[in-house]
Amino acid sequence: MKRMKMLAACAVALIVSTNTHGQLGIAKKVVPKVTIGGKLGLNLQQTTVTDNVLTPSFNSGYKPGILGGLFVSVDKKKKGIRAEGLLKSAKLEGSGVAYSIRTVSLDIPVLFEYKVVKRVWLQVGPQFTTLLSAHGLDAYKDVDYKGSFRNSDLSLVGGVEVQLPMKLTAGVRYVKGFIDVNNTPLNEKWRNSSIQVSVGYRLLN
Repeated sequence: MKRMKMLAACAVALIVSTNTHGQLGIAKKVVPKVTIGGKLGLNLQQTTVTDNVLTPSFNSGYKPGILGGLFVSVDKKKKGIRAEGLLKSAKLEGSGVAYSIRTVSLDIPVLFEYKVVKRVWLQVGPQFTTLLSAHGLDAYKDVDYKGSFRNSDLSLVGGVEVQLPMKLTAGVRYVKGFIDVNNTPLNEKWRNSSIQVSVGYRLLN
């Protein structure tokens, strides 16, 4: 009798274990995967001046800055959504005049992700930018230039991210701004664009 009870208990435990494992397997297939992490990288940014090609306010060319922040991804199989909060710095150099401006901005990209092959994701979507500060040296004096720029910018982002071993990531993206950020009486249009290279670490997942 005791042997029968033990066999019955083992059978019930096996059934419960099998059922639980099956439910977990189904849950993994149904519930999207959430990834939280941080990233740090290089922000190569330029401000293109149009409508004044003879004496533009800024020199053309990409100038180095840094970026860093957090990201959250929600994906299922080959598709996903990525949202980020990034602080970035950028540098502008005066054209024909010895002055430079350093800006600090907050970027919030919201990107659609698609896995093209294992570990490689394409990313595309809008980015919303808020200017936090703009300071520079003019005749060796610190000047607040924040009022010379519009506070907001809207851009289109396209890039690639690779998920590496040890929870690391590496990515590159191009950011093209569409809004004229010139807030001065000058008859010019200023539009930002950047090339960003970054490495990240997946804290969760």
